[in-house]
Amino acid sequence: MKSIYIKYVFVFTTILLSSCESMVENLNDNPNQLTLDAIDPGLFLNGAEIANINIHLGSTVSGQRGALNRIGAYYSGQLVGFEQVDYEWYQYNVTNRTFNWDGYQSVITPLREMRGRTTENPLYQGISKILEAHLMGTYASLFGDIPYAEAVSDVEEPKFDDQRAIFDALQILLQDAIVDLENASGSVIIEDFIFDGNRIKWLESAWTLKARYYMHTKQYDLAYAAAQNGISSNGNSMMFNPLDIPGENTTKNKFYIVLSGGPNTGTGNSYLIQLLDNASGISRNNAKTDETARLGYYTIDPSSPNANLGIAHELEPQPLITYQENLLILAEAGARTQSFATGLVHLNGLRSFLNTGAFLNSNFSTEPYSYDAYVASDFDAGGMENMDNINPDRALLREIIEERYISGFTTLMPFDDARRLKKSDMDVAVPFPLNVPTATQNVERFLYPEDEILSNLMAPVDPGLYSATEVNQ
Repeated sequence: MKSIYIKYVFVFTTILLSSCESMVENLNDNPNQLTLDAIDPGLFLNGAEIANINIHLGSTVSGQRGALNRIGAYYSGQLVGFEQVDYEWYQYNVTNRTFNWDGYQSVITPLREMRGRTTENPLYQGISKILEAHLMGTYASLFGDIPYAEAVSDVEEPKFDDQRAIFDALQILLQDAIVDLENASGSVIIEDFIFDGNRIKWLESAWTLKARYYMHTKQYDLAYAAAQNGISSNGNSMMFNPLDIPGENTTKNKFYIVLSGGPNTGTGNSYLIQLLDNASGISRNNAKTDETARLGYYTIDPSSPNANLGIAHELEPQPLITYQENLLILAEAGARTQSFATGLVHLNGLRSFLNTGAFLNSNFSTEPYSYDAYVASDFDAGGMENMDNINPDRALLREIIEERYISGFTTLMPFDDARRLKKSDMDVAVPFPLNVPTATQNVERFLYPEDEILSNLMAPVDPGLYSATEVNQ
């Protein structure tokens, strides 16, 4: 990971991503004379945000390296790869060249430049720390040990830090962000693509992100405590909201963009779809649950981008950190560390939200759906959520985990859960099948990018797809 050349690369990347004419006002027309000091540090934020969105949601047509959420969905039974590179990914045919760590340059570098030059503005400080934690936590979760302490610095060969130590460091970074945001009342920023400078929404996202990472490390008591302060309403969820710009496709829903390049990916008859389909034989529909509307909303038809009116519609918002995730952290962590009753209350809180239909768009909000509240007896032996007569506490956890699997569609939560749970909690894991008959193991991690292996002498030998990361052993 060569860092010396990065500083001037990200200047131009950020300018292009932000599409902001003011960023080049009063600057010399000669690009060779462009300097960091000539650009207001606040103008780096939008570019970093958009780059972070693209990394988490997958930004281009098939063939892009590092479409993290799609690959995670292939390996957790949610999507099917039909053609070209997506089909290879679906078949577990990935190499080190499949992945990249462009986020170090396109996200972390501008964020740290901005943070170093806005020390008197706690809103910039807090936002930059949350975005850094969001990206680095995702990389640590997916790849295991990665460069962090020495990354994006003058160290040309940064060491790879221990995965658990990275999560510990990110908890400290997020706590610092929370302090910044609590002190940011009245602070003003130039632009903010995600929340338009709303410090309360950023503050709640910081708490939910803390809770997410405590779930990764199985510190469930701390996850429950953090989620108490997390995203408090659907309107406060961190989403990518596509823009309808005439003649511009790159601002649209990322699945729509991928499908514009060909019938590469879709839901097909994935395990996710079978869980929602009442006729599948493994459906989760019951007397209190009607998934008809969500089945239609979640279905991604690879035949044409314009055929999709639900989650892959060209202007459909896409989730990054959400109210639903926070409720389900409260449900699982509460059931594990507080009581059965606590977990059930939070699960029913999520079901109450689903029963409003607010998670659907207008194309599916009139379709049938129902999420009536569960009662304790539903999880007793022989109850509708415990037909196999396991311990009621485990039956409740199983339902919560399954709901996380469903509600987390298009995010990395199902892939993260699959790896987190199957070692110590096999009886509550979602049992999605392997993609190909010849496969014998589920994927545990992504491969280190070839660019990093070739450029960083500190890079370790890649342990492979099927080697569990430290927090999942």
